[in-house]
Amino acid sequence: MSGATRPPRLAAALLWLYPRAWRDRYGGDLLAWTEEGGLGPLRALDLARGALDARLHPEVLEEGVIRMRERLRRSVLGVLGGYAIFVVAGIGYQKLTEYEDFTDAARQHAALGVAFRAVVVAALVALAAVAVAGAPIALAVVRQALAGRRELRWPLALVTLALLWLGGGGVALALRAGSSPAPAPMTGTGGFLLWSANFILPAALGCGAAMVAVRRTELAVPVLRFANLAVAVAAAAMLVMLTATVVWGVVLRSAKPALFHANEGLRATSTAASWEAIVVLMAAATALAVGSTARGLTGGSRREPEGAGQAG
Repeated sequence: MSGATRPPRLAAALLWLYPRAWRDRYGGDLLAWTEEGGLGPLRALDLARGALDARLHPEVLEEGVIRMRERLRRSVLGVLGGYAIFVVAGIGYQKLTEYEDFTDAARQHAALGVAFRAVVVAALVALAAVAVAGAPIALAVVRQALAGRRELRWPLALVTLALLWLGGGGVALALRAGSSPAPAPMTGTGGFLLWSANFILPAALGCGAAMVAVRRTELAVPVLRFANLAVAVAAAAMLVMLTATVVWGVVLRSAKPALFHANEGLRATSTAASWEAIVVLMAAATALAVGSTARGLTGGSRREPEGAGQAG
């Protein structure tokens, strides 16, 4: 039987000779390598020798795993930080566009409506992606907090508080919207502070506490890899939202110049200035998220395992 047709059981058996950390990091690479090039006697001997070396020198692998884990962790933290900033800008965009003049303009001009809906859909995608990324991390945080790691309990409590806070603010907003035909412009200091307390503060609190939890929790490499893939979707959605927001402003300036240059922005300021500030904040947040995602995905790219790169 040739090496190319050798059953995969031998490769699996050789894989189990390696330490578990090595298998978790390089097992997929080894199996793919044997499927592509076959597993002849010399390659099998080479892999057995590599297993002995991995057992005798585990510190080399451990250092590589630690570096990769921290790189992936920094990538997740970077995207979460960018997302937190983006949430603030997104709330500002939502507040800007909820007034009747802007909703009427969106109904009259299809491009405005499409841009606004794109922002809404991408926002839901980003939120779902962050939730998916955070689910296994949250499970690890809860387990380790219950196991006695007290330093994880207060970030977990703050994230829970922030979610309840945001939920209460959303309910209050829905009740207010149902009791009046259109929201009043946020012109007073009291209204601005109330709006900030309902949304900006809990969003910042929750994201900050989540980042502390990610930093302090012992997370396995597969969990961090999964989280990186999920937050990459969130970063892409942020890019879509940024593009749609830019398109919205450009179209509004062309279709409704009087409205664009009026003082119907946040706190009755210039609409153009409010839009520009929102775009700048979104752009900074997106740059941080996309850059962190790129570093995580490329930095965490698989490299050929020791002993698996030599031809048999």
